[in-house]
Amino acid sequence: MMMKHLFSLLLVATVLFAWSCQKDNDPVEESPFFSFFDEANIEIDTTPSAASTWEYGFAFTPLKVGKVTRLGIKLPATGDFTVRLWDLSGASPVVLRERTVNSAELHNPNFVMIPDVQVTAGQKLGVTILANSFYRIMKKNGGQFTFPIEKANLRIESFNEAINDAGIAEFPASTTDHVAPCVNVIFIAD
Repeated sequence: MMMKHLFSLLLVATVLFAWSCQKDNDPVEESPFFSFFDEANIEIDTTPSAASTWEYGFAFTPLKVGKVTRLGIKLPATGDFTVRLWDLSGASPVVLRERTVNSAELHNPNFVMIPDVQVTAGQKLGVTILANSFYRIMKKNGGQFTFPIEKANLRIESFNEAINDAGIAEFPASTTDHVAPCVNVIFIAD
């Protein structure tokens, strides 16, 4: 009888251990760019509709091998917006994925699936949105966001922006001391 209870306890412990190991191995989805909204002592300038269309977003580097699985936006406007994932590691930026993402609700994030983009550790990437709507986030004390900024398995290299009324795919070269965290990715490290 005691052997039967011991066997039952051992079986339950094994199942619980296997379940907890499986939970630890579940992929972790990282989406670092919206976290700028959570920074302390920031000021948010909301522009629902600007006179010009801007291409803006972030240059970033994965610190581990992994994949980008989704592209996302968060805007103070509704409608369809072009989001681009870039490979910035070569002589010229190359668009890896381009998707139209719908901002169905004001101020709420929306992500769309893309065919997985496998990336290597140290590969320079970019993500941009083409929009005339944005949140501009600045530090209240007038300080600047100092790049690079590491967030989990990604290093954010810079925030980039440029007027792009023509809508032609071109990664913006200009960097600034504010950020407009309206575009994001889902990254999963291997």
